[in-house]
Parts: sequence; C-alpha cells; structure tokens
Amino acid sequence: MTFGSRSSLIVCAFPLVIGAISPCYAQTQGAGVVLPGGNAKDPVNIDAAKLDYFDKEQKLVYTGNVIATQGESKLQAGKLIIYLAPKNPKASAGTSLSQVRRMEAAGPVTLLSKDQIGTGDSGIYERSENKVYLVGNVTLSQGGNVTKGDKLIYDLATKEATVTGGRVRSLFLTDEKSEDAKQPRTSRSVGVSKPDQAAQASGRPPQEQAQ
Repeated sequence: MTFGSRSSLIVCAFPLVIGAISPCYAQTQGAGVVLPGGNAKDPVNIDAAKLDYFDKEQKLVYTGNVIATQGESKLQAGKLIIYLAPKNPKASAGTSLSQVRRMEAAGPVTLLSKDQIGTGDSGIYERSENKVYLVGNVTLSQGGNVTKGDKLIYDLATKEATVTGGRVRSLFLTDEKSEDAKQPRTSRSVGVSKPDQAAQASGRPPQEQAQ
C-alpha cells in the first residue's frame, strides 16, 4: 500500500492502515524512547513525501525528506524503514510503540537533541538493545565542540553517547575569557620626564639643573 504527497503519521493513530498501531499509544506508559533525548510519554511523529506499507513483512518505508520527531528530539533522513513486531492474533486491537522493533535511516542522517547534533551516513534504532547507532562519517557536535569518528552509539537507558572506530578526533573550543583571566597582568611602567632623566644622569636634583 502506497501513500503519496506529504504523508504524515503520528505513530499512535493510524489504525486503518497499520492495524498494529492504534490511537491508544499516546496514553500507553512505558512505550519507550526511540530518539536520543526523546520523552517516553511522547508519540513519534513522522512526516515524509511517500509512505509504503508492507503488511506481510510488517514494514513501513518512508522516503523523501523524512522528518521524525519525539518531543524535542528530531531525526532527518532521506529514507526511513520501520520494522514492526510480528502480528499476534490474540493481541487486542490497541497496542503501543513497543511493536516497533527496529528502525533504519538512510542518509545523510541527522539527529538533533537539544544542543547536540549528530550526523552520519546511516542510522539504526534497535529496540532489543535499547540503543541508537549512527554509522559512517560520524560527527557529534555540542556548541563549538566537535567529535568525529566512524560510529556513534547512544544508549537510551543511560543517555550516554560513545564515538568509536578508527582514530576518534575531537576539537574543543576554550573560553577566551577564562584564558585571558589566567594570563599574568603586566604592570605599566611610569615614564620619567626628560629633566628628571638628565638629573639622574648628573646626580643633581632636577631643580638645580634647570637653573
């Protein structure tokens, strides 16, 4: 099943097409966080140019300037694939985001969370590990501080990010004000007038030399 134009989906209110995801998700506690810095109580809102739904594979494919948000966190990608858990015939009609078992984003991928920005060639959310990955040409920036590597691993439970792979490179900007404060202050020398200089050379007081 394909949806064109700008397909917008709040992953909690699409029962007609995705029977596995229902309007009751927003009220479901402990649904989980899928984006770094996201709030577990917030739904995931996805906006894209096109959506393809594969019922047999339980797969959603978003293409065309994909934007996914959860609370204040945002993911931007060219393509986003969401894999749902297999259907359970005995399950009730109302389920939650816990059925999202994996997400794959094709790049370039950008993750924004408050003052942190992460970029990479591709991204993965793995529910079984409760982690988000950025892979390939990874850059993690916060303010003017930048760290680069091959892979970023964000633990959604501990909220800790780790950059690995090859040689990890970091650039940290120092606070100019604090650096200036550390520099020793030099005292200004007081200039001596020419008459005083002459007096010092002759050993006589400046008044006598002036006479």
